[in-house]
Amino acid sequence: MKHFLSVCAACASLAMAGCEQAQEAKNAYSAIATTTKAAKEMSNSMQAAQSRQEERKQRGDTLALNYKELQKYLPASPAGYTADGGPEGQSTNMANMHMSTASQKYKKGDQTLSVALVDYNSAAPLFMGATAMMNSGLEMEDDNQLTRGLKLDKTGVKGMETLDKKEHKATVVMGIGDRFLATVEASGQDNTDLVKSVARNLDLDALAKR
Repeated sequence: MKHFLSVCAACASLAMAGCEQAQEAKNAYSAIATTTKAAKEMSNSMQAAQSRQEERKQRGDTLALNYKELQKYLPASPAGYTADGGPEGQSTNMANMHMSTASQKYKKGDQTLSVALVDYNSAAPLFMGATAMMNSGLEMEDDNQLTRGLKLDKTGVKGMETLDKKEHKATVVMGIGDRFLATVEASGQDNTDLVKSVARNLDLDALAKR
């Protein structure tokens, strides 16, 4: 239970914190791949991700989008929330690794919402373990938290939903096209309906096809 929740927590923070959390999620992924079914699903998912990465390399598509371009995929006013300040973002180059992040905070009354995107095109090995666990089929619930896989019926999209019951915080984390990671998080929630709705209304098809 502790290992699985640590993976989910790491996944939820990937978009905001970058490579360090991605590595933590990858390590935790190895710890939970103990059942035959989960291990097989994760292995298949990682193999598919590696194939897609190789296809992009063959096309010469090896760099992440510039953060300004990535910001265009952030919603303007999701579910009636209004933007709280301007969008943030960053593109990073280091040691043959290029990745970009974009995020926006929103508010509605006392409630907050955030949407964050990561393009990890040339840093895929750091994220593969974290996104592969989204296909594991695992579901965990206790008095504090509910975590389970999320079916979005979108080609190339897989995800996890988490509800922190005590903090009333809902989170959806999605892997898109084995290249992008999207995180939607909201306060003041008793279920994950809002964050799932916002997640589904992102331009997932366009991201998955890149």
